[in-house]
Amino acid sequence: MKTCRSAAYAWRAAASSAALAVLLASQAALAQQAQAEAAESKDDSEIIVTAQRREQTLTSVPQAVQGISGETLLRSGVTDIGQAISLVPSATTGATIGAGSTTYQIRAIAASETDGDPAVGYYLDNFAFTMPGRPYAPVAAFYDLKRVEVLRGPSGTLYGLGSIGGTIKVLTNDPELDRNAASVRASGNLVTGGKPGYSSDVMVNLPLVTDKVALRGVITYKRTGGYADIIPTGVKNDNYATSFTGRVKLLAKPTDNLTIRLSAWRNNTKQNWSDRITFADPASIDQRFGEALSDYWLFSGDVEYDLGFATLQSSTGHIKNTVISNNGGFIPGIGNFSSLWPLTTHNFNEDVRLTSSGKGPLQYIVGFFYQKGDTFGGQTVQLPDFVVAPGVLGFNTVNDKNQLFSQGWAVYGEATYAAFDRKLDITVGGRYYKEKRRFEENSQLEIAGGVIPNRSTTRSSNSTFNPRFNLAYHAPGGGLLYVEAAKGFRSGAISSASIVGASNAVLGVNLSNISPPDTLWNYEAGLKWGLFNNTVQVELAAYYVDWPRAQIELSPALQTIVAQVGDVRGHGIEPSITWRTPVQGLTLNFNGNFNSTTIHNVAAPIVAKIPQLREGNQLPGTAKTTFNLGGTYSREIGPDGLELKLNARYSYRSRQQSIFNGVYAPFNGIGYVRASIGTDRWEAGIFSDNVGNTVGPLNRPGGQNQIVYPRTIGISIEGKF
Repeated sequence: MKTCRSAAYAWRAAASSAALAVLLASQAALAQQAQAEAAESKDDSEIIVTAQRREQTLTSVPQAVQGISGETLLRSGVTDIGQAISLVPSATTGATIGAGSTTYQIRAIAASETDGDPAVGYYLDNFAFTMPGRPYAPVAAFYDLKRVEVLRGPSGTLYGLGSIGGTIKVLTNDPELDRNAASVRASGNLVTGGKPGYSSDVMVNLPLVTDKVALRGVITYKRTGGYADIIPTGVKNDNYATSFTGRVKLLAKPTDNLTIRLSAWRNNTKQNWSDRITFADPASIDQRFGEALSDYWLFSGDVEYDLGFATLQSSTGHIKNTVISNNGGFIPGIGNFSSLWPLTTHNFNEDVRLTSSGKGPLQYIVGFFYQKGDTFGGQTVQLPDFVVAPGVLGFNTVNDKNQLFSQGWAVYGEATYAAFDRKLDITVGGRYYKEKRRFEENSQLEIAGGVIPNRSTTRSSNSTFNPRFNLAYHAPGGGLLYVEAAKGFRSGAISSASIVGASNAVLGVNLSNISPPDTLWNYEAGLKWGLFNNTVQVELAAYYVDWPRAQIELSPALQTIVAQVGDVRGHGIEPSITWRTPVQGLTLNFNGNFNSTTIHNVAAPIVAKIPQLREGNQLPGTAKTTFNLGGTYSREIGPDGLELKLNARYSYRSRQQSIFNGVYAPFNGIGYVRASIGTDRWEAGIFSDNVGNTVGPLNRPGGQNQIVYPRTIGISIEGKF
């Protein structure tokens, strides 16, 4: 059976590869016909990014950064963070329960699926999105984006807040001050073995005071068709989801020196059942109930004042975020279960920074950051059939009234000096961060009808200093070489004392329920080079990471804890090649990550119970290999700028082991193709995602399966006014 399924997975991956090859071959054939009558492309546009908190061209940033424009995201069928991850070397989905509870990893730095702070930092514009004590990424629709930036490697100096693996920034378009504008987009799709889905997007831009004040609003509604059958009820394709996302941004420029941006975001995503499937093929759920919810309001404001020699900026924001993941059913060997996981987070942060704007050899940024937040709730588990002792049944834990408070501040700065006729950039930076946390445990343990309450308060106070050193050499011919040493951190975890006590009893160790902050050193060398008159862009990064006493999420006693378990060391390379071919309009690209990230020095009693933490094993929850192949082709085919556009990509991720039970999710290869025609005012397209209908699970958490969404075939129409 395993052999047959492996063969099926391999066949589907091969089918995806074949579809990509066919499309690229057709692109090349079409382009070869046009080559004799078309001039050579002269597109020298560069992507501008703010990875170093100032605007720079992507090729001039001396670190590993992916910048993906909103236009590229749209043409690639990317509508959220999870899909964008497939375009980024070394970035993968870690795990998900459902809406609002998804984790991502960069460079195989993964620590948790449900507990603990994230190993990746998230920014919505300039707002630092975080849930104290939870690793979840934000739910964000991608219509009308400026770009997405992904910083690979720790960004502890300028970003902090858990960026030990990297940072993901979602940047939205500003309102336009000088014109009315609008756009609409609608799409629908058929799902292999499931129900259809559809989405609609609207953008409106309104100048309120010409050249002074403008408003831009975006609304997205999406229904994701269900594809899994519910075994107890017999209802087919019942795990559908609906999502509403809206955002409004006001831009005001009262004077030439002063810029004000005020934003409001709203997300409400409801999911029937969850992303955790009992059986992968055919997709089915053996549960009695299930639901997932992501619901937040985010308000933020950015103020910039140009002082001439520098720009003074203030970013302020507050979010109320509710995430619910509930499910229940039957697990062989355990019996009936219910898992109720309601969480509500309030979080406020303020970031004030002064960024130099002169043209001299010295450039700098200094700033102050403050954050105050809390997360209320936790996991309640009911196991009425669980055998506590011979003849004794029933084991429940109630944690839905726990609360974690977090308050922290940081001062940071970074300076770059351009030496030797600006051939060598020397960058030195650092961030000092201090945080206080308080965990109010209001839980109870119920065993065989007896109730054991637990009311306690746990406090921690921690600080870290996180430096960065970078040397960048601008070589003749436009190349860039750099070396870097940088330290990242994430907040220390506080787990339930009662659950840690039960875990220690199972493991035979004495883990603490308080962990100090994680710290990780990253040593890196890289290059960025434009070859053959910049028709070939080559990037290469090689890195080594040292992550001592890493906080890892475990589940030895039916519920999760976060504790310092062992040391993690890793090394890897990230090649990236973009080729603007001699065939006019045809561009091909490849990027990937090849790493070995291993766990060491785990206590023998823990390894005996959790063998996937054995010495030298790849860190569970991470993949050794990821890569992305892509191609785009565009050609004018008619009057009035009518253009044909073709797009294809293939994303691969090697197998990934579960931290909870050690089982492997197989490798995955997922293909996407799209063809469209249109002008700069309208476009109509046809697309297919997961072309080969890959089924193999992305992840196998808790004995369940998180599978790839089935193949979709759809159409989309967009108009701009």
